Amino acid sequence: MHKHRRAMAAISMVVVLMIIDLMIISMVVGGARDHDLTVRRMDTIRAFYAAEAGMNMAIRERMLDPPNDEDNDTGGAEEGSISDDGDDANDPGFGTPKNTQFVVTLSADKKTLTSTGRSGDAKREMEAFLE
Repeated sequence: MHKHRRAMAAISMVVVLMIIDLMIISMVVGGARDHDLTVRRMDTIRAFYAAEAGMNMAIRERMLDPPNDEDNDTGGAEEGSISDDGDDANDPGFGTPKNTQFVVTLSADKKTLTSTGRSGDAKREMEAFLE
């Protein structure tokens, strides 16, 4: 009878340890998911602010009298466009490392600015209509 109690105690201990292990694993996996979601949200916010910064820079270029292309775009880009040269490597940006960048394009009719901000996998776009 005494041996049966020891066996039951050992089995009970193994079951309790398995339950504790499963709880720990689920907390670790859940925490990793929360962390990934937080990083993605932060990238989205950074991309939005990058697009806004690009828009502000482009509007400033257009408001200067006379208009001035301060960022010296290449490839025939005009005042109001920011790094509209097709080369992502030289887009203005900020952050450490410099993983948040933006580019602003001016429409062919010169009435619409489109600013695109990127950070990590996130991308945000905004438009301004000029009068």
